[in-house]
Amino acid sequence: MYILHTQPECEFAGGEWMTYDHNFDNALNGFVTLFVVSSLEGWPDIAMQAIEITDQDKGPKKENSKGHIFFFIVFILIGSFFFLNFFIGVLFMKFNDA
Repeated sequence: MYILHTQPECEFAGGEWMTYDHNFDNALNGFVTLFVVSSLEGWPDIAMQAIEITDQDKGPKKENSKGHIFFFIVFILIGSFFFLNFFIGVLFMKFNDA
């Protein structure tokens, strides 16, 4: 359970306001996060962080938006199993022709 939900509350209590390593705060971070998810490395942690997302400049809230898990499931099915295999197949074909 999270007690402090805003940056001023956190800093007043002596804490440090930090973001997760993988997040969707800007486009570059979003692309890197989606690449990590498509590689299937640590995607459950990222999905759990996304489920706890609240408003901008607010701290996480446990199981706040359970619907976000459907995005990750669909993205893994399409992004990982289809696009990543397609990308590897194109690279394999490219290096076999050389």
